[in-house]
Amino acid sequence: MEMDEERAVMIANAIGSAVLELKFSGERIAEYTLSEKLEEMRRNETNVIGKGIYRDAAELVRTGRLPVA
Repeated sequence: MEMDEERAVMIANAIGSAVLELKFSGERIAEYTLSEKLEEMRRNETNVIGKGIYRDAAELVRTGRLPVA
């Protein structure tokens, strides 16, 4: 299954935002801290689509694969 381009862009933006937040807060950027930051962002998100994007981004960071729908 091919990932649609819009979803890929949203996941990349989510990961980039999490990296920048970690960088500016002085935290170490590692798989664990990055996935935890994405999960935190997911909990704070009110939009259902946004929650799914953050969840998928965290899964991608943890496993290197996206969950199959």
